[in-house]
Amino acid sequence: MNIELGILNDGGVVLVSDNPLPEVVRRVEYYRDQRIFMLVYNNDDEGQLMDYEIPEDMSHPIEKSPNVIIYTMFKNHDPIGYRVPLIKVGELF
Repeated sequence: MNIELGILNDGGVVLVSDNPLPEVVRRVEYYRDQRIFMLVYNNDDEGQLMDYEIPEDMSHPIEKSPNVIIYTMFKNHDPIGYRVPLIKVGELF
């Protein structure tokens, strides 16, 4: 499964997946010190860490955004999109 991070023209943050996610995402946590996202699902309080560090130039739009749009699109299924809260964890440098 590939999950890509993007910034929309209006400054919004979007995560796009090319495969179904294991469950509906309840919130996205952004760990400032490590610049990583964790997806927290409806049925799981522990979440799933994304496997790459967020580029430093994307930190500013992430800090400004109160939420994330989750968008999944994959073969033989209608695209699914919804907005979830973006929780920032750690001190702002």
